Amino acid sequence: MNKKKMMMIAAGAVIVIGVGGITYALSGPTLELKKNKVNVEYGTTYNPKLKDIIKDYKDFDKDDLDIINKIPDEKDKTYPAVGKYSITVKYKKKSLKQTVIVKDTKAPKVVVPADIEILQGTDLTTFDFKSLMNVSDLSETAIEVDVYNIDTNTPGQYDINITVKDKYNNATKKTSKVTVVAKPVISSNEEVVHETVKNKNGSTSVKTKVQKKQSSNTNRSSSNNNNNSSSESNNNSNSSSSGNHTGSMEFEYNPAYHHEGKYSYSDGADISGEDFDKLTGGDWKNWNY
Repeated sequence: MNKKKMMMIAAGAVIVIGVGGITYALSGPTLELKKNKVNVEYGTTYNPKLKDIIKDYKDFDKDDLDIINKIPDEKDKTYPAVGKYSITVKYKKKSLKQTVIVKDTKAPKVVVPADIEILQGTDLTTFDFKSLMNVSDLSETAIEVDVYNIDTNTPGQYDINITVKDKYNNATKKTSKVTVVAKPVISSNEEVVHETVKNKNGSTSVKTKVQKKQSSNTNRSSSNNNNNSSSESNNNSNSSSSGNHTGSMEFEYNPAYHHEGKYSYSDGADISGEDFDKLTGGDWKNWNY
């Protein structure tokens, strides 16, 4: 290859590179997402920055690059609801959309007592096992307790299976025991209650306990208080409307309203002592004034 040809090739290369550089300078960097689709766990806040989702972020003029929409949070929450969303990124006249899918994939956290005591003859269809369990989940949950193996007529210990499932079918399964105990003899002012106790290994158990009826005592006390209040009210009422009365009164003499009767005189009133007694059943003569 002679010298002339080599110079022509070099010149062509320079032209190509120059044109490419001019074209790049005019068009700018290519807008491209790092990920076109993103999965987000429910309960997680997703507010990405441009540098997190744009390839070659440093090559862009930051004044021309923007996120024009974001994912809204669920009502009264700090994270979006389960669903499908999109984030739009714009650079000059170009725009790209990143798909964001929010999913709930976590199973509920469940803590159940190691043992639950119930009385012999307990109706399992009405016994509230669910209130004895601690369930934590961001979504709505349903609790199923398998009690078919329990014979409530026969004291003893039985195994139960517990399944807690949220609305997106994430499930947690637990096992526990139910102990059927003989029903104790209790008096009319006693009742059987359930008490949660802590075991040495850190677990809990639900035990039956006989105690006096707190509500009855409270009601009785309240009733007595009401009766006492009523009696006091009646006594006060009676003392002001009947019987013999003693006491003192202060009054200001006013000749314009002065009244004298056979056994009385008064100011500021137009009723005699005799008439007052007829109305109240009292004895006005015993007032000291």
